[in-house]
Amino acid sequence: MKLFTRFNRINLLAMISVFLLSGVLYYMLLSRVLIHELDEALTEYKMRVDHYTVQHKKLPEFNNFDEVEVRYHLTSQVKKSSISSVTLYDQEEQHNGIFRQLEFTQEVNGQLFEIVLAKPVEGTKLVTKTIGFITLLLLLVVILLSIILNRIILRKLWQPFYATMRVLKTFKLSSKEVPYFPTSNIEEFSLLNQSLNEVIGSANDDYNTLKEFTENASHELQTPLAIIRSKLDLVIQEEGLSEYQSTALNSVYKGIHRLTKLNQSLLLLAKIENQQFTGTNQIDLQEKVADKLSQFMEFWETNNIQVIADLQPSTINANSDLVEILFNNLLSNVGRHNNHGGEINIPAVGKGWIQRGCLAGFTKRLPPVAIMAWVCRS
Repeated sequence: MKLFTRFNRINLLAMISVFLLSGVLYYMLLSRVLIHELDEALTEYKMRVDHYTVQHKKLPEFNNFDEVEVRYHLTSQVKKSSISSVTLYDQEEQHNGIFRQLEFTQEVNGQLFEIVLAKPVEGTKLVTKTIGFITLLLLLVVILLSIILNRIILRKLWQPFYATMRVLKTFKLSSKEVPYFPTSNIEEFSLLNQSLNEVIGSANDDYNTLKEFTENASHELQTPLAIIRSKLDLVIQEEGLSEYQSTALNSVYKGIHRLTKLNQSLLLLAKIENQQFTGTNQIDLQEKVADKLSQFMEFWETNNIQVIADLQPSTINANSDLVEILFNNLLSNVGRHNNHGGEINIPAVGKGWIQRGCLAGFTKRLPPVAIMAWVCRS
């Protein structure tokens, strides 16, 4: 998952949470404000009733109280003024509804009346829902626009990062080319490019040091290995050696032989890394394989190994020296690791056969692997 995609998801979840929470809080606050306005209107109606009663010594006519239901009756107890929400039957809407109700007592000409003023909340709820819906719709539009803008802005801001990644994908230590990272005015990306340049420089130094050590060690080992082999050949040919001495010398000789092959492989790897096998030409695979089969046939016949080869005309563009080494390794190993009286089946020779041989080389770790990889790329 890309970073800005994950950021957008987290940002979206956060904004939706804030959107829902703010919507609920906004609706509750708006409802409370409008209810407070109703209570103030009922209190104003009460003050008007009080004022009219003091002036005219009678209760006013209640026909002029817009959307306010008025009820009153004689009572013997004085009640404190109180406001509450009640459910009453709405004459206009013809159904029960919630009202804000103000109850108080008023003395008129020595008589005590209990007066009830009630105003419906339905209109207030409608206004609350309408304002809340419009506000939440606007918030939703703002969220969608912010997500789109964030996506566009983040994609543009992260362009230097992706440009750096493209340079890294094509970079190879063996190419000896210093990668160029695009400049950026963003501090984090500049720090990233600076750190990558330092790491690549250090890796190049380590790579060159290791390559030089491998080359020097391989060249330096050639002379002492050749001297040891020649001296061992002389000692082995001497007469009068005991069986124990012959066995010990034979083991030493085999070890020196393996060490010599390893040194040759290291030298070959160094040559490949130094691009000393860059030249390629058209190679007739049918002729090349037939020639190699004739060279190994005597060894296979000694072990009663049957060879079945489907040699057909085919060519490949590769380095002839590396192909020679590749075929020597493959055919030598299929004979060495085969059973006595076994079978070697070589299908139609072509580039696909070379690739399968490279894969077999990787699987069985046949030395040198780098040669096979190079031929495959060729």
